[in-house]
Amino acid sequence: MSKFIARQNRFPFFRPVHPRRNLTVRMDTTNFCNLRCSMCPMRLSDNDPNRNWKHMSDEIFQKIRRELFPFARTVGISCGAEPLANPRFGHHLQSLYESGVPYRQMVTNGTLLTSDIIKMILEFPPTSLFLSIDGADPETHGAIRDGADLNFILEKTEELVSGRGSRLFPMIGFSTTLQKDNLHQLADLVRLAHKTGAVSLGAVPLVPYEGLNTLDRVIDTNSKEALEEINRARVLALELGIQFHLSSEISDRASAHPCSYLQNTVFIDPDGSVFPCPYWNTEFPVGNILEGFEKVWNGPCYQRLRKGDFISTDNCLQCPEVTSRKIEVLKARQ
Repeated sequence: MSKFIARQNRFPFFRPVHPRRNLTVRMDTTNFCNLRCSMCPMRLSDNDPNRNWKHMSDEIFQKIRRELFPFARTVGISCGAEPLANPRFGHHLQSLYESGVPYRQMVTNGTLLTSDIIKMILEFPPTSLFLSIDGADPETHGAIRDGADLNFILEKTEELVSGRGSRLFPMIGFSTTLQKDNLHQLADLVRLAHKTGAVSLGAVPLVPYEGLNTLDRVIDTNSKEALEEINRARVLALELGIQFHLSSEISDRASAHPCSYLQNTVFIDPDGSVFPCPYWNTEFPVGNILEGFEKVWNGPCYQRLRKGDFISTDNCLQCPEVTSRKIEVLKARQ
């Protein structure tokens, strides 16, 4: 089953925002990526005969800018793909910078950073730039992330931090897919983030997608071993002034309804398809931005979901943010 993949990162700072800006917009301006990381569904895409490789058109991007940016508190111009793979990246970054959106975000694997791109980022800085770093040493990072050169990424990050000088933005954060391969490096990753000039480290437990054979690498974040490593990293982060956040894939939310995603968050892929959350099956978009955002946002699918009226194709019935017991109850009601 195809999924819309998106990391959930938190901004390491807060400031007053106009009440009308209550929307979080996360989008991929391309579905290309130069890496095939060991735990990423992108590995399956090359053998998908229905895969339509594309960059977001200017028509779609400008429609998003006109209709969504004025109401957005947060906009991320990358989710599951690599934004630097899009030749129009600089245009998107500039448009976002000039839009007045308070919190502007991008996530990158860092392998396509060049001095010219760094200059562009410094000229039109996002408020937060998250680097996908999964190992505290080159061997571990490379093994998880398709041979990516950690030393190169850190060198370019230091160039970015140095070029930023005394300016606040972009703030640098590490984003780590937590798994058995790097659990015992978590504290070292905090040290590396501090050394590199990052201000935060967000750890997201690995999700074992079908077809990737990664189930044996998933960790139980409530196990004694994991709790010890997580606590060690958290204590060290506090000492070093690094914001540490662990994103749990299973929360204590008792029901799939009400869901905060349905009230203030939207995910958009390169062809303009709209999805209500990061777990949604991309084969069933709730609409397309070209129809007009208001029409989609207030359309029949969103209205049905907000009422808690789910059907078999809705990912709400298997939402990883709801406890297993409650999922069983929901399924029994269908």
